[in-house]
Amino acid sequence: MTTFKYINKLQGKRVLIFGGTSGIGHAVAEALLEHGAKIVISGSTTESVQRAIARLQKAYPDVNPERIVTAVCDLVQTDTLEDRLRELLKEVVSKDEQKIDHIVFTAGNRFDVAGGITGTDIPLVNSIMAVRVYAPILIARVIATTDYVTKSASTSFTFTSGTAHTRPRKTWPIIAMMSGALQGLATGLAVELAPIRVNVVNPGLFKTELASEWVPEALEAASNMTLTKRLGQPEDIAEAYLYFMKDASVDGTALVSDNGKVVA
Repeated sequence: MTTFKYINKLQGKRVLIFGGTSGIGHAVAEALLEHGAKIVISGSTTESVQRAIARLQKAYPDVNPERIVTAVCDLVQTDTLEDRLRELLKEVVSKDEQKIDHIVFTAGNRFDVAGGITGTDIPLVNSIMAVRVYAPILIARVIATTDYVTKSASTSFTFTSGTAHTRPRKTWPIIAMMSGALQGLATGLAVELAPIRVNVVNPGLFKTELASEWVPEALEAASNMTLTKRLGQPEDIAEAYLYFMKDASVDGTALVSDNGKVVA
């Protein structure tokens, strides 16, 4: 019988996905199931998690239900978040005493930055940074101070940023700040959490549930700003997260998937 050393790299691995209930995170969950991994879907509400599980079970009816575990965690309230994350990881591992091999962070929240710097105040800044930056920092603290995550070069922590730090829009200075902060956080945590590898994926605009709220004219304009004249599908960029999990030599770096918008 042929042994596949490439496509089976994630077979049986346990992967925790923050933001796995929709969009890019859900596509990552699908890809992981196809690669034989065990996944933990974390979302902000019980309802969102249940909807995600129903979608996965419908798409993959032959997958053993035991390979899909759920966890509810609201990432917005940062004052108690570290304790709640600690309990989440403890509960996940205690189910069958298998440690977490990879953590993927794709969570985000909606915000309005149309006013640019003149429409910005500190509460708005904190609301933007809370989920996207503060939460990954606190996850890293839990990783560093517990034994719930396998500590080896085959283990990875991948979070999600964007390209605003390299090509900011006129009204997006805070988004550019957040995006740049995550690049530095990835390299800094790669050093501190070693041998666990830490990387960041920088997406452009993808056809997710969030993008579906845009008017068609805006979506067309966004696609015309890319080299490929298209918007990516979530299943496209899901490959970036799998790459960071599978390549045990990639560490402290960023990968851009934006249909060439940055260089267009």
